[in-house]
Amino acid sequence: MKKRNIPFGYQYQNGTIITHPQEVTVLNRIFSEYQKGMSLLEIASCLNDENIEYQPGVTGWNKSRIMRLIEDERYTGKDGFPAIIDERTHQATVEMKAQKNTQHSTDRSAEVFHIEVPVICPACGSEMNRRHDSRFKKCQQRWICSNADCRTVIHKADSHLLDDITVLLNRLIVNPELVQIPVESAHEPSAPIHKAENEIARILDTLDYDKNTLRKKMLECVSLKYADIGSAPYTAHRLKAALADAEPLSAFSLPLFKRTVQAIHLGKDGTVSIKLMNGQTVGKDDENAAGNGNAQESGAEDTRQNQHR
Repeated sequence: MKKRNIPFGYQYQNGTIITHPQEVTVLNRIFSEYQKGMSLLEIASCLNDENIEYQPGVTGWNKSRIMRLIEDERYTGKDGFPAIIDERTHQATVEMKAQKNTQHSTDRSAEVFHIEVPVICPACGSEMNRRHDSRFKKCQQRWICSNADCRTVIHKADSHLLDDITVLLNRLIVNPELVQIPVESAHEPSAPIHKAENEIARILDTLDYDKNTLRKKMLECVSLKYADIGSAPYTAHRLKAALADAEPLSAFSLPLFKRTVQAIHLGKDGTVSIKLMNGQTVGKDDENAAGNGNAQESGAEDTRQNQHR
């Protein structure tokens, strides 16, 4: 294959390097799709399937070629080339690729990969993503805010995260009375329930009603009433019962965690709070099980992803 004499995304015009509009569109797409989670191979396959040319008359996209484009700093305006990708986007993409390269030895069967609840950023409230980097000696796991305008980073070893959650669950197991039960007011059936009941009444008022139609409508009404049970008091009572039935934990219990916790909140210093199924948040310093709302944050400084480590 004939080699390009100028990087993808550029062309010569009267001896001057300028951007190539069609190739710039492809380049922006590559960066965007990689940041959204597509692999290098998936991006290359899509470009080949769509017959998008790497150079005139040639597709030939592959994993290595996509990787070289992502790593090329000339796209940020260096070495006299017009800028196509802003430096922040380029740096974030390169860091993402480096993080992926350090996760090959990660045990994907570990319990931390199955907690399946959001881990919340203490700075902006967005969801955080776990990253593993074997280059760090002290703590190889870290949580990075998904908000591009935040990017807070918190180093927290998987074992410490699970241990901290276990401590909080044990506090509730020993004293399930800490679970807050909201005062139950008189329950007003929902509009769909009222509608179903009225339709049943109209059917019964008919002298020659169809039994199958009546049976179907009654089953629909029962189903609506059953779904309506999912009230806050019911959720809190069910949560309390699950904790009361549990034995004190000697290690993290994934089944109990899934029955009782809907979110994890990380403090800026790595402290852990859990948001229970009833909306109640319990943290390290909440001896009486704090009420609704996020866990208190410490005064530790933010750690940003783009800081030098």
